Amino acid sequence: MLKDKVAVITGGAQGIGKAIAIRFAQEGAKIAIIDLKDSAKTENEIRNIGGEMISFIADVADEISVKNAFNAIIEKWEKIDILVNNAGIYPLENFIDISIEKFKRVFDTNVIGTFICSQYVANIFISKSIKGTILNIASAGGIRPDKYHSHYGASKAAIISLTKAMAKELINNKIRVNAIAPGAINTEGSKNPGLFENSGKLPDKFMEEQMKKFSPLTKSGMGEPIDVAEMALYLVSDKAKYITGAIIQVDGGRLLF
Repeated sequence: MLKDKVAVITGGAQGIGKAIAIRFAQEGAKIAIIDLKDSAKTENEIRNIGGEMISFIADVADEISVKNAFNAIIEKWEKIDILVNNAGIYPLENFIDISIEKFKRVFDTNVIGTFICSQYVANIFISKSIKGTILNIASAGGIRPDKYHSHYGASKAAIISLTKAMAKELINNKIRVNAIAPGAINTEGSKNPGLFENSGKLPDKFMEEQMKKFSPLTKSGMGEPIDVAEMALYLVSDKAKYITGAIIQVDGGRLLF
């Protein structure tokens, strides 16, 4: 489905981003990952299936770092066909305790990072007459926010709005822009609130509250990263050539309840 396509995935070192990178590689895409963390595990898995991958340790909210990474990708493969904006942070904190610095940091990574990467790659698409596609990873929390997620939910709502605005502006260039809004996904962070900053300030029954929102469609109540990756593969492929500006929920029906 993606033979000889070049896909850039931010936040591909683990979790959903890693699953997307591996799934795209299985379909023949050349993978470039931009992440603050080491992507060696993702790269090893991709090389084990005969795929090609390069990685860059960079902050998506740093315009210079992003520019350098994209230029290096173009120098190596001469084009980019797909961008997946997956990088994001997910701190949990009571609204009244969130500092301005924390709120800004969430928006810098989740929203400004998405904007910087998207604008840069859109210019590449246009300059090279590439009918490219951009996929943003939003969240069900951007549609219906939860407690302790005010900064995160607001950032994902911004991504949803940005996705639709980008799709409208770029459609005449034959550039498609969509988003996936995952619900509870079985990743390193979502299973353990102790991994999050200031989680010690949250109520003792926090996880019990969260479990009530999980889906009856799976034994654990959660989806797996591959569930998001399969939808991502469809949306960036030619099978979705008539889809743009869409926000696709992969949430086990969470927003139904």
